[in-house]
Amino acid sequence: MATSFSQSITEEVREELTKHERILITTHVNPDADAIGSALGLQHFLINAFSRVKQVHVVLPSACPLNLLWMPGANSMMVWGEPTTQSESRLRVINELPEVDCIVVLDLNALSRLQTLGTAITNTSARIVNIDHHTFPEDFAHVQWVDVDAAATCQLIAELVISQTTNESHPDASTVPAPSGNERPWLADCAQCLYTGIMSDTGSFRFPRTTPQLFRTVAWLVEKGANPVLAYESTFNVNSMRRTRLLGATLATMQLHHSGLLCVMIIRASDLKMFDCTVDDTEGFVHHTLSILGVSIGILLIEQPGVVKCSFRSKGQWKIRDLAAAYGGGGHDYAAGARIYDQTIDAAAETIVDAVGDMIMARH
Repeated sequence: MATSFSQSITEEVREELTKHERILITTHVNPDADAIGSALGLQHFLINAFSRVKQVHVVLPSACPLNLLWMPGANSMMVWGEPTTQSESRLRVINELPEVDCIVVLDLNALSRLQTLGTAITNTSARIVNIDHHTFPEDFAHVQWVDVDAAATCQLIAELVISQTTNESHPDASTVPAPSGNERPWLADCAQCLYTGIMSDTGSFRFPRTTPQLFRTVAWLVEKGANPVLAYESTFNVNSMRRTRLLGATLATMQLHHSGLLCVMIIRASDLKMFDCTVDDTEGFVHHTLSILGVSIGILLIEQPGVVKCSFRSKGQWKIRDLAAAYGGGGHDYAAGARIYDQTIDAAAETIVDAVGDMIMARH
């Protein structure tokens, strides 16, 4: 596992990618801004930086959220399987993988997070490269770059781009060359995608792992053409009235447990139907749980057919990933998710509240 942006692993990944003419990029189901940003940023980089690379496809295992379709190159992405949402209907849907030499798997630590697309990938003879920042990665790739200290997968892709274009592994704000008008014009689109993913995965630069090195990388991206105002406005300030009303109804379900340490919110299937929303519309809702004074652990439960989708967040010393792992999920120490099957949402909520209670008792 690489740490602190090892130059050797950066070069190993770059050398692997330059060997192939036809490359496929994919990322996890229900992709977020880091997933989409890293996929599109890498696509811009590979197509423009290496003469040997002839084709680069981005194939998603499920829909790209509507608020991320503004990113440069998003209209070239494809969706695996059958279209089921408005997002997917805007992109080409495929049922067979393009013929490729290499598959780059981004922002995930297990092929199971690709669902049926993961099965299709295991049946290919293509070389697999994995670039990620989640803990406990499975060993499924020929070349694997996992850095759990990175704030986002987009930060790792940015390191690849920087090392290729400036020969600097650790850019310093004082030595970053100023961009010229026609110098690598594709870099602006690449930088915009990567900046957006970093901005989102760091909670607009307020989560742990927001380091001086990260800010130096972000400064480089902005100098190369990333627009911070466009990134924020296009990603976060595009809420529909129905989504806003769903958020209001969800906030009204907040309940505190364990002396106010835990906050739980619930979205029932009937709520989604009432406000004409989908699970995509709930992105970011869980963060509101941690805004309550005294709350250190926040959980959002969403009722879907046959499954309850769980989002876990925490702060301080509470590593919530272990709780998610108990239900077959995973993620980061302070941001994770899981799915609970064959339980009602009320039963799932009761089970999780009890589990958090056990975790608190074990600490004390």
